[in-house]
Amino acid sequence: MIEINRAIHEQMRLLGKNTYKIFLCSEVFRNWSQLVDESTAAHVKPVKIERGILFVDVKSSAFKDQLKFLKEGIINAINENFGQEGRLVKEIRITKISPVADIAPKEEKNYTEPKVNQTLTPEQITLTEEEIKHCEERSEKISNPKLRQLAFSTLISQTRLRKFRLSNGWHKCQKCNALCPPEEDFCDACSIKEREKMMKSLFKIFNDEPWLKPWEAQKILLEQMPHMDKECSLSVVESARTSLIQRIASKIHFGDEKSPNVLKLVMLERRLPLEKLTPAIIKRTLYELQFNLAGGGSSRRNNF
Repeated sequence: MIEINRAIHEQMRLLGKNTYKIFLCSEVFRNWSQLVDESTAAHVKPVKIERGILFVDVKSSAFKDQLKFLKEGIINAINENFGQEGRLVKEIRITKISPVADIAPKEEKNYTEPKVNQTLTPEQITLTEEEIKHCEERSEKISNPKLRQLAFSTLISQTRLRKFRLSNGWHKCQKCNALCPPEEDFCDACSIKEREKMMKSLFKIFNDEPWLKPWEAQKILLEQMPHMDKECSLSVVESARTSLIQRIASKIHFGDEKSPNVLKLVMLERRLPLEKLTPAIIKRTLYELQFNLAGGGSSRRNNF
Protein backbone atom coordinates (compact mmCIF):
# COMPACT_ATOMS: atom_id res chain seq x y z
CA MET A 1 0.00 0.00 0.00
CA ILE A 2 1.18 3.54 -0.78
CA GLU A 3 1.64 5.71 2.31
CA ILE A 4 -1.12 8.34 2.25
CA ASN A 5 -1.21 11.62 4.16
CA ARG A 6 -4.63 11.30 5.76
CA ALA A 7 -4.69 14.94 6.84
CA ILE A 8 -4.32 16.16 3.25
CA HIS A 9 -7.06 13.82 2.08
CA GLU A 10 -9.48 14.89 4.79
CA GLN A 11 -8.85 18.56 4.04
CA MET A 12 -9.24 18.05 0.28
CA ARG A 13 -12.62 16.41 0.93
CA LEU A 14 -13.84 19.75 2.25
CA LEU A 15 -13.56 21.23 -1.25
CA GLY A 16 -16.34 19.00 -2.52
CA LYS A 17 -16.69 15.58 -4.08
CA ASN A 18 -15.71 16.61 -7.62
CA THR A 19 -12.56 18.46 -6.58
CA TYR A 20 -11.58 15.64 -4.23
CA LYS A 21 -11.98 13.15 -7.06
CA ILE A 22 -9.73 15.28 -9.29
CA PHE A 23 -7.22 15.32 -6.45
CA LEU A 24 -7.35 11.51 -6.21
CA CYS A 25 -6.75 11.23 -9.95
CA SER A 26 -3.73 13.50 -9.68
CA GLU A 27 -2.45 11.28 -6.86
CA VAL A 28 -2.73 8.23 -9.14
CA PHE A 29 -0.56 9.97 -11.74
CA ARG A 30 1.92 11.19 -9.13
CA ASN A 31 2.31 7.69 -7.66
CA TRP A 32 2.11 5.80 -10.97
CA SER A 33 5.63 4.32 -10.69
CA GLN A 34 4.67 2.84 -7.32
CA LEU A 35 1.32 1.46 -8.51
CA VAL A 36 2.84 -0.49 -11.41
CA ASP A 37 6.11 -2.32 -11.95
CA GLU A 38 9.17 -0.70 -13.53
CA SER A 39 8.57 -2.18 -17.00
CA THR A 40 4.93 -1.05 -17.10
CA ALA A 41 5.83 2.44 -15.87
CA ALA A 42 8.34 2.72 -18.73
CA HIS A 43 5.83 1.73 -21.43
CA VAL A 44 2.46 2.90 -20.09
CA LYS A 45 1.65 6.49 -19.10
CA PRO A 46 -1.67 7.54 -17.55
CA VAL A 47 -3.40 10.31 -19.50
CA LYS A 48 -6.59 10.98 -17.55
CA ILE A 49 -9.44 9.38 -15.63
CA GLU A 50 -13.02 10.02 -16.73
CA ARG A 51 -16.12 8.32 -15.36
CA GLY A 52 -14.18 5.41 -13.94
CA ILE A 53 -12.14 4.86 -17.10
CA LEU A 54 -8.37 5.27 -16.95
CA PHE A 55 -7.03 6.31 -20.35
CA VAL A 56 -3.41 5.37 -20.92
CA ASP A 57 -0.82 6.03 -23.61
CA VAL A 58 1.18 2.93 -24.54
CA LYS A 59 4.55 3.76 -26.08
CA SER A 60 5.31 0.28 -27.42
CA SER A 61 2.83 -1.45 -29.74
CA ALA A 62 4.20 -4.75 -28.52
CA PHE A 63 3.23 -3.80 -24.97
CA LYS A 64 -0.44 -3.32 -25.88
CA ASP A 65 -1.14 -7.06 -25.81
CA GLN A 66 0.76 -7.45 -22.56
CA LEU A 67 -1.35 -4.73 -20.98
CA LYS A 68 -4.44 -6.95 -21.33
CA PHE A 69 -3.00 -9.26 -18.67
CA LEU A 70 -1.95 -6.39 -16.39
CA LYS A 71 -5.18 -4.37 -16.38
CA GLU A 72 -6.87 -6.15 -13.48
CA GLY A 73 -3.82 -5.82 -11.23
CA ILE A 74 -3.43 -2.11 -12.05
CA ILE A 75 -7.12 -1.42 -11.38
CA ASN A 76 -6.95 -3.26 -8.04
CA ALA A 77 -3.81 -1.37 -7.00
CA ILE A 78 -5.40 2.00 -7.79
CA ASN A 79 -8.63 1.24 -5.95
CA GLU A 80 -6.88 -0.24 -2.93
CA ASN A 81 -4.85 2.95 -2.51
CA PHE A 82 -7.18 5.66 -3.82
CA GLY A 83 -10.68 4.17 -3.69
CA GLN A 84 -11.82 6.34 -0.79
CA GLU A 85 -14.90 7.44 -2.77
CA GLY A 86 -15.70 3.97 -4.11
CA ARG A 87 -13.97 2.44 -7.11
CA LEU A 88 -11.96 5.25 -8.69
CA VAL A 89 -11.12 3.14 -11.75
CA LYS A 90 -13.29 0.38 -13.23
CA GLU A 91 -11.71 0.03 -16.64
CA ILE A 92 -8.51 0.83 -18.56
CA ARG A 93 -8.57 1.96 -22.18
CA ILE A 94 -5.70 2.60 -24.55
CA THR A 95 -6.03 5.96 -26.26
CA LYS A 96 -4.06 7.60 -29.04
CA ILE A 97 -4.19 10.89 -27.14
CA SER A 98 -0.80 11.67 -25.66
CA PRO A 99 -0.39 13.69 -22.47
CA VAL A 100 0.41 16.73 -24.62
CA ALA A 101 -2.53 16.17 -26.95
CA ASP A 102 -4.79 15.92 -23.92
CA ILE A 103 -4.08 19.58 -23.21
CA ALA A 104 -3.80 21.02 -26.72
CA PRO A 105 -6.38 20.62 -29.51
CA LYS A 106 -5.68 18.06 -32.19
CA GLU A 107 -4.33 19.21 -35.52
CA GLU A 108 -6.23 18.48 -38.69
CA LYS A 109 -5.52 19.59 -42.24
CA ASN A 110 -9.00 21.00 -42.75
CA TYR A 111 -9.33 22.55 -39.31
CA THR A 112 -8.32 26.14 -38.55
CA GLU A 113 -7.57 26.57 -34.86
CA PRO A 114 -8.34 29.83 -33.08
CA LYS A 115 -5.30 32.07 -32.85
CA VAL A 116 -6.12 33.01 -29.26
CA ASN A 117 -3.53 31.67 -26.79
CA GLN A 118 -1.91 29.36 -29.38
CA THR A 119 1.53 30.32 -28.08
CA LEU A 120 0.55 30.09 -24.42
CA THR A 121 0.55 27.13 -22.08
CA PRO A 122 -2.17 26.60 -19.45
CA GLU A 123 0.25 27.92 -16.79
CA GLN A 124 0.55 31.23 -18.67
CA ILE A 125 -3.20 31.86 -18.84
CA THR A 126 -4.20 34.97 -16.91
CA LEU A 127 -7.14 34.64 -14.52
CA THR A 128 -9.51 37.43 -13.61
CA GLU A 129 -9.79 38.72 -10.05
CA GLU A 130 -13.20 37.09 -9.81
CA GLU A 131 -11.82 33.69 -10.85
CA ILE A 132 -8.98 33.92 -8.35
CA LYS A 133 -11.37 35.03 -5.62
CA HIS A 134 -13.60 32.04 -6.35
CA CYS A 135 -10.61 29.70 -5.89
CA GLU A 136 -9.69 31.46 -2.66
CA GLU A 137 -13.22 31.12 -1.28
CA ARG A 138 -13.30 27.42 -2.00
CA SER A 139 -9.87 26.79 -0.44
CA GLU A 140 -10.80 28.76 2.72
CA LYS A 141 -12.74 25.71 3.92
CA ILE A 142 -9.38 24.15 4.83
CA SER A 143 -7.98 25.26 8.19
CA ASN A 144 -4.35 24.11 7.82
CA PRO A 145 -2.39 26.93 6.09
CA LYS A 146 -0.10 24.62 4.09
CA LEU A 147 -2.96 22.41 2.93
CA ARG A 148 -5.04 25.47 2.14
CA GLN A 149 -2.28 26.76 -0.12
CA LEU A 150 -2.03 23.34 -1.82
CA ALA A 151 -5.77 23.32 -2.42
CA PHE A 152 -5.66 26.89 -3.75
CA SER A 153 -2.86 25.99 -6.19
CA THR A 154 -4.80 22.95 -7.38
CA LEU A 155 -7.95 25.00 -7.98
CA ILE A 156 -5.97 27.68 -9.83
CA SER A 157 -4.41 25.04 -12.11
CA GLN A 158 -7.83 23.54 -12.85
CA THR A 159 -9.30 26.95 -13.67
CA ARG A 160 -6.38 27.86 -15.94
CA LEU A 161 -6.57 24.57 -17.82
CA ARG A 162 -10.31 24.94 -18.38
CA LYS A 163 -9.89 28.55 -19.54
CA PHE A 164 -7.02 27.52 -21.85
CA ARG A 165 -9.15 24.84 -23.47
CA LEU A 166 -12.19 27.09 -23.88
CA SER A 167 -10.04 29.79 -25.50
CA ASN A 168 -8.79 27.22 -28.00
CA GLY A 169 -12.19 26.04 -29.14
CA TRP A 170 -12.89 23.24 -26.68
CA HIS A 171 -16.57 22.79 -25.93
CA LYS A 172 -18.90 20.81 -23.71
CA CYS A 173 -19.51 17.19 -24.64
CA GLN A 174 -22.98 16.61 -26.09
CA LYS A 175 -23.68 14.04 -23.38
CA CYS A 176 -22.02 15.49 -20.28
CA ASN A 177 -20.30 18.63 -18.98
CA ALA A 178 -16.76 17.46 -19.71
CA LEU A 179 -14.79 19.50 -22.24
CA CYS A 180 -13.68 17.95 -25.51
CA PRO A 181 -11.57 19.14 -28.48
CA PRO A 182 -13.16 21.31 -31.20
CA GLU A 183 -13.28 18.52 -33.77
CA GLU A 184 -14.95 16.02 -31.42
CA ASP A 185 -18.63 15.82 -30.44
CA PHE A 186 -18.09 13.73 -27.29
CA CYS A 187 -15.49 13.34 -24.59
CA ASP A 188 -13.51 10.07 -24.56
CA ALA A 189 -15.75 8.40 -21.98
CA CYS A 190 -18.97 9.30 -23.80
CA SER A 191 -17.45 8.33 -27.17
CA ILE A 192 -16.82 4.84 -25.83
CA LYS A 193 -20.38 4.59 -24.52
CA GLU A 194 -21.81 5.82 -27.84
CA ARG A 195 -19.71 3.30 -29.79
CA GLU A 196 -20.91 0.51 -27.50
CA LYS A 197 -24.50 1.69 -28.01
CA MET A 198 -23.90 1.75 -31.78
CA MET A 199 -22.62 -1.85 -31.77
CA LYS A 200 -25.66 -3.02 -29.78
CA SER A 201 -27.91 -1.28 -32.30
CA LEU A 202 -26.10 -2.98 -35.18
CA PHE A 203 -26.52 -6.36 -33.49
CA LYS A 204 -30.26 -5.72 -33.21
CA ILE A 205 -30.50 -4.59 -36.83
CA PHE A 206 -28.83 -7.78 -38.05
CA ASN A 207 -30.86 -9.88 -35.62
CA ASP A 208 -34.07 -8.46 -37.05
CA GLU A 209 -32.97 -8.62 -40.69
CA PRO A 210 -29.99 -10.99 -41.02
CA TRP A 211 -29.88 -10.78 -44.82
CA LEU A 212 -29.02 -7.06 -44.96
CA LYS A 213 -25.98 -5.87 -46.87
CA PRO A 214 -23.53 -3.75 -44.82
CA TRP A 215 -24.54 -0.50 -46.54
CA GLU A 216 -28.23 -1.26 -45.84
CA ALA A 217 -27.54 -1.86 -42.14
CA GLN A 218 -25.39 1.28 -42.06
CA LYS A 219 -28.26 3.35 -43.48
CA ILE A 220 -30.68 2.08 -40.81
CA LEU A 221 -28.18 2.73 -38.03
CA LEU A 222 -27.51 6.31 -39.15
CA GLU A 223 -31.24 6.99 -39.22
CA GLN A 224 -31.31 5.98 -35.55
CA MET A 225 -27.98 7.58 -34.57
CA PRO A 226 -27.13 10.30 -37.13
CA HIS A 227 -24.42 11.71 -34.85
CA MET A 228 -22.37 8.52 -35.39
CA ASP A 229 -21.75 9.16 -39.08
CA LYS A 230 -17.99 9.48 -38.47
CA GLU A 231 -17.83 6.21 -36.54
CA CYS A 232 -20.18 3.96 -38.49
CA SER A 233 -18.02 2.94 -41.45
CA LEU A 234 -18.81 -0.12 -43.56
CA SER A 235 -15.89 -1.94 -41.95
CA VAL A 236 -17.42 -1.32 -38.50
CA VAL A 237 -20.78 -2.63 -39.73
CA GLU A 238 -19.11 -5.73 -41.17
CA SER A 239 -17.25 -6.25 -37.90
CA ALA A 240 -20.57 -6.21 -36.01
CA ARG A 241 -22.04 -8.76 -38.42
CA THR A 242 -19.01 -11.04 -38.06
CA SER A 243 -19.17 -10.81 -34.26
CA LEU A 244 -22.84 -11.74 -34.32
CA ILE A 245 -22.10 -14.74 -36.54
CA GLN A 246 -19.48 -15.93 -34.06
CA ARG A 247 -21.83 -15.45 -31.10
CA ILE A 248 -24.64 -17.43 -32.69
CA ALA A 249 -22.29 -20.14 -34.00
CA SER A 250 -20.94 -20.72 -30.48
CA LYS A 251 -24.46 -21.55 -29.22
CA ILE A 252 -25.79 -23.90 -31.90
CA HIS A 253 -25.50 -27.56 -32.74
CA PHE A 254 -24.38 -27.85 -36.32
CA GLY A 255 -26.39 -31.02 -36.82
CA ASP A 256 -29.70 -29.23 -36.25
CA GLU A 257 -30.35 -27.63 -39.62
CA LYS A 258 -33.89 -26.40 -38.88
CA SER A 259 -33.48 -24.49 -35.63
CA PRO A 260 -34.15 -20.70 -35.72
CA ASN A 261 -30.59 -19.89 -34.71
CA VAL A 262 -29.15 -22.07 -37.47
CA LEU A 263 -31.36 -20.40 -40.05
CA LYS A 264 -30.42 -16.96 -38.76
CA LEU A 265 -26.76 -17.93 -38.90
CA VAL A 266 -27.06 -19.01 -42.54
CA MET A 267 -28.97 -15.84 -43.47
CA LEU A 268 -26.25 -13.75 -41.85
CA GLU A 269 -23.45 -15.60 -43.58
CA ARG A 270 -25.08 -15.76 -47.02
CA ARG A 271 -26.99 -12.47 -46.77
CA LEU A 272 -30.10 -14.21 -48.05
CA PRO A 273 -33.70 -13.93 -46.78
CA LEU A 274 -35.40 -17.04 -45.38
CA GLU A 275 -37.40 -17.75 -48.54
CA LYS A 276 -34.22 -18.06 -50.59
CA LEU A 277 -32.59 -20.67 -48.37
CA THR A 278 -32.49 -24.23 -49.64
CA PRO A 279 -31.38 -27.39 -47.81
CA ALA A 280 -28.27 -27.45 -50.00
CA ILE A 281 -27.36 -23.84 -49.14
CA ILE A 282 -27.91 -24.47 -45.44
CA LYS A 283 -25.81 -27.64 -45.39
CA ARG A 284 -22.96 -26.12 -47.39
CA THR A 285 -22.93 -22.92 -45.31
CA LEU A 286 -22.84 -24.82 -42.02
CA TYR A 287 -20.02 -26.98 -43.31
CA GLU A 288 -17.99 -23.94 -44.37
CA LEU A 289 -18.69 -22.12 -41.11
CA GLN A 290 -17.73 -25.12 -39.03
CA PHE A 291 -14.51 -25.44 -41.02
CA ASN A 292 -13.68 -21.70 -40.74
CA LEU A 293 -14.50 -21.42 -37.03
CA ALA A 294 -12.36 -24.46 -36.33
CA GLY A 295 -9.39 -22.64 -37.84
CA GLY A 296 -9.35 -24.25 -41.26
CA GLY A 297 -10.12 -21.01 -43.07
CA SER A 298 -11.17 -17.43 -42.63
CA SER A 299 -12.88 -16.48 -45.85
CA ARG A 300 -15.80 -14.06 -45.76
CA ARG A 301 -18.10 -13.04 -48.58
CA ASN A 302 -18.43 -9.33 -49.08
CA ASN A 303 -21.50 -9.02 -51.29
CA PHE A 304 -22.09 -5.29 -51.30
